[in-house]
Amino acid sequence: MKKVALIAVLFSMMAISAKAQWFDFNENTDRAVVGVNTGLVGFRNVTSSTALDPSTWDLADVGVGVSVSIAGVYVDFVYVNPDHRFDSHVIMGNWEDHSALTINAGYQIPIYKDYVFVTPMIGYCRATTGYTEGNNIGVDPESRSIYHKYSPVHKYHDFNYGGALTVVPSKWFEINLNCTAHAATAGISVNLMNYKDL
Repeated sequence: MKKVALIAVLFSMMAISAKAQWFDFNENTDRAVVGVNTGLVGFRNVTSSTALDPSTWDLADVGVGVSVSIAGVYVDFVYVNPDHRFDSHVIMGNWEDHSALTINAGYQIPIYKDYVFVTPMIGYCRATTGYTEGNNIGVDPESRSIYHKYSPVHKYHDFNYGGALTVVPSKWFEINLNCTAHAATAGISVNLMNYKDL
């Protein structure tokens, strides 16, 4: 039984390899992709071997951001707001807080014709620690939301590197999984070129 399973796996791999179009960058010419990403961003405990375990991350939280890919050139930005910045219950005293952001860029390498892309990325990460001032309140004129002033005390900067996997299950959307030294995010995006003929 093991031999049959092994033979089936080998035939499957050969079939995929025959159809795979390694480094066929013509696939990127018709790509204008925009999307949203969310996930952990910040600095993590480098002694831990479980990068995706949230309890091992220091100065990190869940952030939200955007990604853009035009003709294969990929850029993303994810930001983490201080926890208490928009907390309406914080009205007295100062609260320890932190923020983080990452900016990454790379180039999408088509692996399987218009279906799987791998993106090596390099970038920048910044995290800050400080405090949110409970008695320093402002109002955003556009959203009319109340926010507190966040004052960073320490700033941490580092080079970011990693990669992303993009799977295109449908012409209407794409799924992105990104894992770098200072972020682990997932997102969904759309290729605007697929909507030009609607």
